[in-house]
Amino acid sequence: MTRIFRICRTVCFLALWVPQFFVSCASTSVEPEPKTPAVYVTNLKKINILSADKIERNIDEVQFFEGTFGEKGFSMPLYIQADENGINLSVLNDFGTSLGDISYRNDAVEFESALFPEGTKAEYIVWDVQLAFYRAEEISRCLSKRKLAFVLENDGETETRKILDGKDLIEEITIRKNFIGIKNHLRGYEYHLIGVGDE
Repeated sequence: MTRIFRICRTVCFLALWVPQFFVSCASTSVEPEPKTPAVYVTNLKKINILSADKIERNIDEVQFFEGTFGEKGFSMPLYIQADENGINLSVLNDFGTSLGDISYRNDAVEFESALFPEGTKAEYIVWDVQLAFYRAEEISRCLSKRKLAFVLENDGETETRKILDGKDLIEEITIRKNFIGIKNHLRGYEYHLIGVGDE
């Protein structure tokens, strides 16, 4: 009788403890999926853009925005405002009137403009801005989940941020006083923000 009691007690203990063990393991090993919009950093590897609170340095000023996409070039004033609450971008005409707006607030991107081609994905513009202004460790953590490398170089005057897929350089961001350069080698575009950090 004592032996049967001990067996029952052991079975009851295992029945109560084992499910808790598996629930505990599941809850600690699985990260919740981010709720932010996603972009393809490469043709196959998709990541979620960072939440606004991961910003490293705030900005609130008008920049000169110039660049190329393939054989097409463009240049225009751009008002950029970015802080822990989100990102606002407004393309301006010579009179300071907005020609198009991109807003990233509450983990959602809104886009209004007839200036950009139909089908423009504003999430990719937000991601480029994040690569320049958001914390390097957060960018690196985000990319490493998709086995993409993030390399940071700084010589005291110029900071360079690179995204690599194996040995392939995907995107490169150059940051100096009054200048940010963004070059996407995979997609074939490049643009500059001139005047960043001007006091």
